[in-house]
Amino acid sequence: MNVNNTSSLQQIIPSTLDSWAEGIRHARDRSMKSGRLSKFKSLHDEQAYRAAYFCELARLIKDLGLCNAFERSALSIEPTHPVPPSRLGGQISKLPGLERLGAKHAELKLSLMSLPMVATFAPESEAPTLMRGPLRSPLYLLDPLYGFVYFLRRDGKYHNHCFAIDFWQSRLKSMPKGLSTTLWKNRSDNMLSGGALSGRTLFSDLIPVELDPLRRSQVPEIVVHTESDLLEIVATLKAGSIKSPNVQLWFRGQSTDYQVPNRQELVRIGITPYSNISESNLTPSLYRKYDTYLERPESFERLLMELAQWVDVAKQLIPEDPLLASAFSRSNPHARSSDGLSSFQRGLLLQQYGAPSAYLDITSDPLVAAWFATRRCKQNASGQLTFHRHVWDTSDPSTWPTIFVFPLVEGVHPFLELSSIIPSAVALRPHRQSCGLLGGAGNLARNYCARYVGLKLRLDPRFVLNRPMDVSFLFPSESEDFTLAALKGAGLTSEERLYPVTEVLNKADADCSADEELVGLNKSCSTSAAGSN
Repeated sequence: MNVNNTSSLQQIIPSTLDSWAEGIRHARDRSMKSGRLSKFKSLHDEQAYRAAYFCELARLIKDLGLCNAFERSALSIEPTHPVPPSRLGGQISKLPGLERLGAKHAELKLSLMSLPMVATFAPESEAPTLMRGPLRSPLYLLDPLYGFVYFLRRDGKYHNHCFAIDFWQSRLKSMPKGLSTTLWKNRSDNMLSGGALSGRTLFSDLIPVELDPLRRSQVPEIVVHTESDLLEIVATLKAGSIKSPNVQLWFRGQSTDYQVPNRQELVRIGITPYSNISESNLTPSLYRKYDTYLERPESFERLLMELAQWVDVAKQLIPEDPLLASAFSRSNPHARSSDGLSSFQRGLLLQQYGAPSAYLDITSDPLVAAWFATRRCKQNASGQLTFHRHVWDTSDPSTWPTIFVFPLVEGVHPFLELSSIIPSAVALRPHRQSCGLLGGAGNLARNYCARYVGLKLRLDPRFVLNRPMDVSFLFPSESEDFTLAALKGAGLTSEERLYPVTEVLNKADADCSADEELVGLNKSCSTSAAGSN
């Protein structure tokens, strides 16, 4: 498409809005029919109406093409339950033995699951099978970070079932029987701590042997003092990665290592037993404020219509490439279908240029990761970004900027490098940032990507980049970047939008006034391939 000819793109937005408004009206009408409500008869009236309505939106959501390419049950943007967030705590308190957890559900990041809703959204998942068994309650406790649902058995104890295990399980099937059986016996640890265990094996030249089983499951850390120190460590890591065939090292830089909340009180009562170690929270941008859109149906509709506009423009910008689609199918034998490539492509464009996605952006260049780790970003209402140097002087390494290292193998882990997703001529920003995308996360398993972290590089307060990249190189202007110009030409720049197109306001690092709005994780993370605040 000629970037100077934006008339066709400008026509997409009104057409999308009209089409989705009509689809939403039809969904509302269908949800009011008694037949739709009957499957939710165990819920009270308001919850049943909301559940039926969300389920009627399923076909519209599917048309977005933002499906989870690797986990059939983890969902993408479909709600897991019909309860408004303001009433979620009260509903959790009604579950047997969980009376005290309701008031803390937000702090502990707990939620609910309706099996009929998940069965509607993901009919090929295990939800329909579970419903035919003893699980007949209207709502169950859900850990939305890791995809575990909890149910009370006759022995009076809570047991769990994981809805984000398909990809890992499909890999087990390709392993020798003895090995797969051994891994399955301790599946929670081997699945959720797989990256840490892999890192300790691959990077044993730098990481001391850890004999304590619990500490072995934690991601190891190394302190980095200088840029030359970083490059030397990365060279050693790459040499160590040769121990396993086809391992690629990917990186993500953040000025803050956000953590999953302390859940020891849950562990003591037999819930989230895997929370016995601390872990980073690498929730993708789509789910960081997702729950706020579920209070009222109109808010959720606005989110869907916003994403629909981005997706329809993305369809016009990203050419269909049979060679890429074929390569995706060959190199990703554990993916659900070749349609996963479209989800990656749209996720890349959304993630890089201002809208949220279910993917985590990573980079193959450790210096790009270091750049983002040592910068903070401010974003104004119109999507303009300003970066400034981050200064830290604490003595606690856990508070220092961090570069996450992901040892990944194509076809074995749910990621794609840039050249496998989109031609570099189409989108220059991700090309400049040496971008890749790590997938698998969903609304049922928001911290999915944390399982692939093999090492954390903590940047000492003395760390500086000798010759930092210019911000205008990492975020090229619309005169250079076809996609940025096209998105702006399509009209995705209004301040009234939830997610306007992002572009850099300043052309060099500068200190920003303190009264500007610091967006932090909510939006600025969506603009980079390597990380963010």
